Amino acid sequence: MPKGSRNHSNHRYVITAAMLLFATSQAFAGWRLVYDPWTTGQVGANTTAQKLIENKHNERLDTISEKQKKILQYTATMEGIKELYHLTMTNVRGFGEESAYYKEIFLLSADILSGIPTVTKYIASNPVKNYVLCLNELADIVIETEGLIHDFIDVVNNGKIRLPDNPIIRQKIPNGGGRYNMGQGDGYNFMDRYTRLTLANKIYSRLLEMKYKMDVMVMMCQFGTWGEVFFAIDPESWASVYQASNMVDDIINDWNNLGT
Repeated sequence: MPKGSRNHSNHRYVITAAMLLFATSQAFAGWRLVYDPWTTGQVGANTTAQKLIENKHNERLDTISEKQKKILQYTATMEGIKELYHLTMTNVRGFGEESAYYKEIFLLSADILSGIPTVTKYIASNPVKNYVLCLNELADIVIETEGLIHDFIDVVNNGKIRLPDNPIIRQKIPNGGGRYNMGQGDGYNFMDRYTRLTLANKIYSRLLEMKYKMDVMVMMCQFGTWGEVFFAIDPESWASVYQASNMVDDIINDWNNLGT
């Protein structure tokens, strides 16, 4: 073979080998630098979602704890009112038949107190998505009853009733008595008899409504279903939940019936 042809063939081999080496190097480099943005995005999204779920869970626990504290506060308040009631009934002067209102007010408050543990226990044993809502309804009863008790003590204090500064009562009522005027009768009656009777009747009527509501809730807890309890606590939310449930069922049925 002529020398020129041999050199020409060698050059072709060198060029071909170089091209193969270049292509192989590029392919290898590409394999090492593979980046999948979709997978990376999914991992990031999953991590974020998990963190949000944990945060929501912690917030839910804090909310439940706060509601339970309010219910416990209500129990402590009612224990204090029980002691207060016995003291007021032994120190009444000039009330006459008004004392019957005060006796009924105390009995109604005690009935509401006896029902709250039953409802709370039932709700705790049926932890559904509306658990916090139901605790909130009970907390509202706590707040309103506390306000009615405050009005009741105003009537008592304006009826020339002096109460001893009893440390036991102060321990049982939150904040050491707080806004409650105990042991400091002013000695004057700023309310006439008609005003006292009107206010006492207002307190009694509202407490009676709350007692009826609590009685229904207790009966539903003892003899009914969870849906009935939820309806007794909050009819509007109950209607919204079941309406949404029916809408979802309709959508599922429509989907299942497609093509049939």
